[in-house]
Amino acid sequence: MLTHPNARLLSLTPVYARVLGVALAQKSYDTHESSERTALKELLSTMDLEGKLIQADALHTTQVFFSGVSSRAPMSR
Repeated sequence: MLTHPNARLLSLTPVYARVLGVALAQKSYDTHESSERTALKELLSTMDLEGKLIQADALHTTQVFFSGVSSRAPMSR
């Protein structure tokens, strides 16, 4: 993929409800100014997550993502 060195990319990070089959919310960010990790943290901070299971791709597992929240191992169905 060829891009101009000054090109800017606007990306979207959604929060998707698998059971409902819809995106509940999304956050856009400029890839030169922010990151997907930051966008997802900001987006999730606006939601009530008490008692909810959050799944994210491997990008979000390389460092502590949430503070004060205990993580759990993947659950089998």
